[in-house]
Parts: sequence; structure tokens; C-alpha cells
Amino acid sequence: MQGSKQFKQALLEGLLLGLRKRGVAASSDIMSFHERKRAIRLAADAALMNARGADATRWSRTMLANSELEHRRQSRGSEVSVKLIRERVLRRRRGHRQKLGTAGSAAVLARAMVIRKRTRVLRGIVPGGEGLDDECTLLGETLDYAVCLKAQVDVMQLLVRALQAKNP
Repeated sequence: MQGSKQFKQALLEGLLLGLRKRGVAASSDIMSFHERKRAIRLAADAALMNARGADATRWSRTMLANSELEHRRQSRGSEVSVKLIRERVLRRRRGHRQKLGTAGSAAVLARAMVIRKRTRVLRGIVPGGEGLDDECTLLGETLDYAVCLKAQVDVMQLLVRALQAKNP
């Protein structure tokens, strides 16, 4: 990943560009609260994805696929099979899950069940995590995603402080 300062700069530029593009800055009285919230979220996601690089990680590719899905759904005006498009865009690979052996103590089995449950939860949190069968890859994607989200929060806080200073 780029240096933290460069990454945050790219994130801020992308966020401001996305907010201008979606008309959030200029049309605060025209948009409803939910429309404005959705536009800000989409701009923040697009900025994060572009700053990190759409092909760099699985979570960024998943965010790209989700944004393409949302764009297709809006342009068609009808319901589109979410699963079908997502599978086409991501080309998820399917693997066989390892089955837990019956040998071992109850503590080992309980620990394995806890790890499996936590892994399942983690796959649901990280975009694109559902398609990852390898725990090491999942942890790497999670770490990268968490670092990028932290940078996004820092940039948003900076932006909010700047807006508050401008309009006391």
C-alpha cells in the first residue's frame, strides 16, 4: 500500500470529487436525508476503492462489483438477480471446506468450533470474504481492509473538523 499520507491524500481527493459528482455539496436542500446519506456512503466507498486500487485486493474488487451492480440496478429500473451479477463480476472460486475430524479432546473440538464461527463472521464483514477459503488470505484481506477503513475515518474526521471551522 502507498504511504499513509499519500493514501489519505488520494482518499480525500477522491472523496471530494465524488461528493461534487453526486451533487452532495451543492444540493443539501434538494436531497432528502436518506438520499444524501447514501450519496456520501457511495462517494466514500468509491474513494476508498480508488485510493487502494480496484485490482489490489479482493475486498476492493468486491466493492467495485457491488457499485457496478448498484449502477446496473438503477439504470435498468427493475430488480436484477444480485447473486447472478455478483458471481459473474467476481468469478468466485469455490473450494472444499475441511471437515473437522472426530479424534481429539472436547477442548480441541470446542476451540475449532469457535475458530470456525469467528472465521464465518469475519467472512461476512470483509467485502469478498465469502469467496475466500484460506484463513491466511482472509486475515490478510481483513488487515488491509481495516487499515483502509481507519484511514477513511481519519479523513472523514478531518473533513468534518474543516466544515465545522468554516461554519461555526
